[in-house]
Amino acid sequence: MKKILALLLCLALMATVLAACGGDSGSSSSSAAPESSSQTESSEAGDDASEPESSDAGEPSGEAVNGTNPGTALPIVNEPVTLKIAKERHMLDTTKSYNEKASFKNITEETGLTLEFVELAAGTAAEKVPLMLAGGDMPDVFWGLLSDAQILQNEDQLVKLEGMLDTFAPNCMKTYSELGIDWRTIATTPSNHIYGMLGRYESLYENTGDGIQIINKKWLDAVGKEVPTTLDEYYEVLKAFKEGDPNGNGQADEIPYCFAEDMWCASITNDIGIWGIGNGYGDTNSNFHIRDGKVSPTVNTPEYREYLEFFHKLYAEGLIDAEGFSQNTEVFSNKIKNNQVGTYYSWTALEYLSSEQEKDWVVLPTLSAKEGVQPVANGEVDRSTIQKNKWVITTQCEHPEAALRLWDYLARDAESKMTVAIGEKGTLWDEYEDGSGYYFVVPENTSPEYTFEHMKYTLGTVNDPPLMTKAETPKNDGDISPAAALRDKMVAEVDKDFVPKSGQLPQAYVSPDAIDERSFIETDLKAYIKQFRSQAIMDGFDDATWDAYCKRLDDLQYGAWLQWYQDFMDGKL
Repeated sequence: MKKILALLLCLALMATVLAACGGDSGSSSSSAAPESSSQTESSEAGDDASEPESSDAGEPSGEAVNGTNPGTALPIVNEPVTLKIAKERHMLDTTKSYNEKASFKNITEETGLTLEFVELAAGTAAEKVPLMLAGGDMPDVFWGLLSDAQILQNEDQLVKLEGMLDTFAPNCMKTYSELGIDWRTIATTPSNHIYGMLGRYESLYENTGDGIQIINKKWLDAVGKEVPTTLDEYYEVLKAFKEGDPNGNGQADEIPYCFAEDMWCASITNDIGIWGIGNGYGDTNSNFHIRDGKVSPTVNTPEYREYLEFFHKLYAEGLIDAEGFSQNTEVFSNKIKNNQVGTYYSWTALEYLSSEQEKDWVVLPTLSAKEGVQPVANGEVDRSTIQKNKWVITTQCEHPEAALRLWDYLARDAESKMTVAIGEKGTLWDEYEDGSGYYFVVPENTSPEYTFEHMKYTLGTVNDPPLMTKAETPKNDGDISPAAALRDKMVAEVDKDFVPKSGQLPQAYVSPDAIDERSFIETDLKAYIKQFRSQAIMDGFDDATWDAYCKRLDDLQYGAWLQWYQDFMDGKL
């Protein structure tokens, strides 16, 4: 009798539960998740399909936090959530909105999240991001915008991620566990917190270099010259470009050497490596020299003076662009497109030219100022291309777990990461038929109006995807796409002169006080170095002017600035 009563009680309870479930079937409650194909598939697969997936990084709790589902279950949220994401547009991006990119077209249906992109115009982030941090209209997420210094100076406005990673970012944690380095050393601040997710590639050969000088072979043929291998030959080639009408239009409109001082890979600072000084790339790195872990000066040395004197000679003779110190990227690129330029520093010629036009250009070998000088090319041997702070969530965000889950959703597999980087599979990248990996593709039908670089930045974000390991990263396979292997070939021609490991700065945070100390010194120091460089190249200088310049560097604490980098190299900061 007891067994019968127990059975009847159980059946009654089951009937009550079923009635309650049936009564909500037509509800429009705000807590209901938005309908999506993912939900439909989960329902058809059975109850187990709706449970969060486990990961190597730790078991999700299974409990919703602020309406956000942990683990990898979809949708990400159980009720609609809008995220405001700040991102700088690239000048070559032809979309009207980031929502047009393949990774985000169906994001609301897939995740329940609505993305509102705060798109900063190209070149404006340096001005606008500090205003946001200082009390402007703060986004929920900064995507690829914050520097180490901005992180450390604004920790109270940023969400600490370390306690959320196992539960809400299992895909990322799996990726980080496969790296050949201790990722926490890179990502953790001196206050022992993690504020930003890692992005880009663990290592990509084409990114071990920066601007590489290329020269117009068609112009060389027109003036009867070979690719120069010495500084004297280089000078003679530039003179021939100036005097010989190599573009064949009957006008004296040739610019033998074109540069844009404020463009990251086309600055005239790239050339100081010809004199064996500098640290391989960038404006800051031209101001010091690291060998065997020792930091030494560059911009007050005899070698630097020779560099300035040589380029003043070129400037005075009209062999370098008279507008190089003031022109923007658009003006610079138009000169190249108009067939007015003989040589310049570039990522590849495909940056501004069609696939057919690119064939006229070849890499200029790293030149040495004189015999016995080891030149420095613009790159680093085996450079790590991991970047921290790619995805930083602010305390403005009401649903930080959802924002973290979104990044983790974009990091769910190699194909998703590549879609974020350069669009859907089949256009700029594809998979080997045997499933052994992926490869990059450069279409053959590009034009000056819509180059390969336009395609990359239009279809994806290029350098801002969630972190990809070496195993996930596509190959530049010249047998399948010769143009895709162009950049690798360029790097291979100069990588023997890249900065060795002993000369590379470490990837690490330093204390906020140390950053303040460096910033206090370098604001005026770097501005003065830049101002004197342009003035010296355009106007020339004498011994008295040079001595006064070196004295001014001392007054602006150049020595203390160099010591800061020595302390950084030594791990003291």
